[in-house]
Amino acid sequence: MAGEGTGHRRTGIRRRLSRVGSTLSPYGRTLLQRTLDLFLPVEANVALSEIGDVRRILLVRPNFRLGNALITSPLIPALRVRFPGARLDYLGGEGTLAALDHMPIDERIPISRGFVARPWRFVGLFLEIRRRHYDLAIEGAMGSFSGGLYTWLSGARHRLGVPRRNERFLDVRLPPTPVAHAYDGPVAFAAHLGVACPDHPVWVVTDGERRAAHALLRQRGLEAADGRLEPFAALFVGGHGAKRWPVRQWADLARRLHGEGIRVALFAGPEEAGDVTGLRATLGDGIVVVEPQPLRTFAAVLAAARLVVTPDSGPMHLAAAVGTPVIAVLASRGSTFFGPRGPADVALIEPNVPDVVAAVRNHVAHGQLLRDSRTGPLRDDLAPRPDDR
Repeated sequence: MAGEGTGHRRTGIRRRLSRVGSTLSPYGRTLLQRTLDLFLPVEANVALSEIGDVRRILLVRPNFRLGNALITSPLIPALRVRFPGARLDYLGGEGTLAALDHMPIDERIPISRGFVARPWRFVGLFLEIRRRHYDLAIEGAMGSFSGGLYTWLSGARHRLGVPRRNERFLDVRLPPTPVAHAYDGPVAFAAHLGVACPDHPVWVVTDGERRAAHALLRQRGLEAADGRLEPFAALFVGGHGAKRWPVRQWADLARRLHGEGIRVALFAGPEEAGDVTGLRATLGDGIVVVEPQPLRTFAAVLAAARLVVTPDSGPMHLAAAVGTPVIAVLASRGSTFFGPRGPADVALIEPNVPDVVAAVRNHVAHGQLLRDSRTGPLRDDLAPRPDDR
């Protein structure tokens, strides 16, 4: 119990630091921007063809949201093609780096929220980065002020990116290309480098992660008598700020879908961990409620689902990365820029519970879920292996 209390206190401290950082960040950026206007002139642009031999690359994406890291992920295989043989490191938010497991990255360097309270660690990190003498630092957000600043602080010989709020930090500026969707940004960026790029987030699920997901789902009662996984719809109860749907509406949605014969599993995000016990008591034994899971296991669980229903959130992009159809519950029309766009994906703008139920009922996976749940074959891609038991 003492360890659990310590964990909760640490989580509370991290959240308070996050709020402090979020509050101070706009003011700090404005002050820094005005200071830089006085002391850091915009450098002459260097053509991509003139950057010379590139052996050490730092891809910079200092953001703490999983979705932003996933949107950037297609650049990694593209950079491997464009700069074969170069060392490729990644600088990103500490909570997002697990998204890069099993990808062709040489080293992942974390940026911590704790730097707000311990700025000397921030200074020490960039002193270490500068000692690595990168040939090229790439601002992966394609216009971020903080991404541009960190790119400049890296001390790389050249700094490449799309000039928007970060222009003064770059010396190799790619032409800004308007895009209709967030997933098109890396595609356009890669095209300027002369290579192709996936038009969706990239994620690698290993066999071990699939087995861990199966073990979790089996433990929660989603395994049939023959050991194979029952088909289910995954509902993610979470999200960021105003993008979130009230927990009571997720509970209502779960009840209605369960009443139509669909096996439902609710997955709580970190901010909703305290709601798990109440949801279980409210929904009863027929609906699975799963507490927050390690990111890699959670991704494998989403890969096992037939359908994911989620707000505009990291798990929405995660489902797109692992190839599971998504029904996105979007809080505003502006979120469609980030919404799912796969052939079986659906984006709902400001829906109520009946709207989402209707979308599930009309989805191509609905009939499959009902058929599989009652008479059809179960999934066999997560069937237990001899060493799973």
